[in-house]
Amino acid sequence: MKPPDHDVRAFLDSWPAPTVDPAAQAELLRRLQAIPLTPMRPTVRFNVRWARLILRAQFRLVHPMTWTASALIVALGVLVTATLYQPSISASDLPFVLVAPLVAAVGVAFLYGVDNDPPLELQLSTPVSPHIILLARLALLYSFNLGLGLVSSLALATVHAELSLTPLILAWLAPMTALSALAFLLSVVVFDPLVSVLACFALWCSQVARRAEIALPALRSLPDLLRADLYPVMFLAGAVAILLALWLADREQRWSA
Repeated sequence: MKPPDHDVRAFLDSWPAPTVDPAAQAELLRRLQAIPLTPMRPTVRFNVRWARLILRAQFRLVHPMTWTASALIVALGVLVTATLYQPSISASDLPFVLVAPLVAAVGVAFLYGVDNDPPLELQLSTPVSPHIILLARLALLYSFNLGLGLVSSLALATVHAELSLTPLILAWLAPMTALSALAFLLSVVVFDPLVSVLACFALWCSQVARRAEIALPALRSLPDLLRADLYPVMFLAGAVAILLALWLADREQRWSA
């Protein structure tokens, strides 16, 4: 008995090979060469439209609990700060300032990884590069936490007139930028958000314990990341860490892992 595909192969082999018409071939090449090759230059409006579409698409992929948990924890920090505030407490020692950077870092740590990309195959088939997608997610979550921090700072400065708004904002903004960038970089390097969260949690808890003057010699040897003179260093370190993470994510192509 002949195999099932024998008849199909025989039928395909019976097809005659197409004949090449030199005149038609020359005419096709002539018409193709006559087409003007003018590259399309996207306008600013085109770029803004694409950015808006990418941000909207990535917003749906961030787990809803990320937004809710961040808002609730920051609100709790504001409530505790407003209740227990004393004029003798510096801005860098306020509960809200100590909570905001860690909340942002935990959310950022879960932005990278196959588990966070259900439609991964669809994203890889689009012309948008992986580092642009990652940057869009980071911008969304960082902007959300930035907005929470600004609103919270304004509320605290309104309730307690002794608080100066600008020092209060810088007290949490610089650490939040550096810690979020570190969480983002670690999640790309180790490819495990839990490891990134634990590392940032340990680092930040050591800073909080150091500010609380817990008598541990090892903590005294650590730099105080909440010092005002280190704010420029933290902003710079955050930018470098984000650029390095985006470069690694695009170079190693772990999106297809």
